[in-house]
Amino acid sequence: MKAKRIRSKRARPSRAPARLAPAILSLIVLGILFATLMIRLEVVQEGYQLSSLQTEIAANREQNRNLKLEVAQLSSPARLLALANKFQMSAPARGQVVVVEP
Repeated sequence: MKAKRIRSKRARPSRAPARLAPAILSLIVLGILFATLMIRLEVVQEGYQLSSLQTEIAANREQNRNLKLEVAQLSSPARLLALANKFQMSAPARGQVVVVEP
């Protein structure tokens, strides 16, 4: 019998290692990180805007309270009577006031 010669073959990869898959995966991860950052920045901006609006609401409420106080002071019966006396006004006589109904 003849001795068979055993040849050792080197294992060759069937194709070159893919470099595209890690690059795509890296881009996807970077995209997710960027989107997360942008969402976080938007939340912070909305928080600042909300804080600003709450401050504005508080100022408007204070102004509204002051205006209501001023209306109450200006329409007080004692003040109106003093102004009527100053301008020599008196209550209307009977028959001077006519009520018109629609």
